[in-house]
Amino acid sequence: MFRSRTPLILIVDDSDLTRMSLTRLFDEYNCKTESCEDGLFGIQKAISHKPDIIILDILMPNLDGIKTLQIKKVIDELKNIPVIILSGNVNKSNMLAAMENGADKVIIKPFNIDDLISAVNELLGYDLERKTSADIQSIDFHDDVVNDLQKIFIESFPSQKKIIVDSVSLRDRNKLRVIFHQIKGVGKTVGLPQVTDICRNLEFNLASDRVDWNFIINQCEKLFSLVPKTQFELNVEK
Repeated sequence: MFRSRTPLILIVDDSDLTRMSLTRLFDEYNCKTESCEDGLFGIQKAISHKPDIIILDILMPNLDGIKTLQIKKVIDELKNIPVIILSGNVNKSNMLAAMENGADKVIIKPFNIDDLISAVNELLGYDLERKTSADIQSIDFHDDVVNDLQKIFIESFPSQKKIIVDSVSLRDRNKLRVIFHQIKGVGKTVGLPQVTDICRNLEFNLASDRVDWNFIINQCEKLFSLVPKTQFELNVEK
């Protein structure tokens, strides 16, 4: 199918790693990308850039994904742009709210690369073309992308680890919940499923009325041991 221009994907997600990972992924499929960390900026970018598809997180500061959808559907120049919800915060009520407010697809983090590309293809009405040559097998390409995303994750992890160490020391459960939610959403995607499992357990424990800080510290140490090339140590009293 002939196309007159390269598709543009707008990524709206407060996770730096998710934005970097998706930008890298869609670059492999010859797509242009724009990204931002908040729904308000997402609306502004959508108006100025007219993307072919918007990929939208739910849990974001200032303007979350559901409110962003509500605003988008009443703006004539945006209301027909398809939206894929890509979030680790998808319970039944969020999913229903997303669909009722115009989301075309809902994909749960950690996401499968093939599922995301398949959803994009369906909404575009044609298949994205890979930069890799046709004689390279799909599994080779998939592994190459996962390896590159894992490299991005590892390179960005020291800054996330410092936030975790500081937040545990201050017993800042809200900041910890945010950072573990972000890491949970990409761990499995970058080939580190144990990272996702640990962050899911940490997020659940931090949501309880009584936080078990010994458990938090032990799980953080386990998390740190799974991600190489990080320097900060969890030096707080248990």
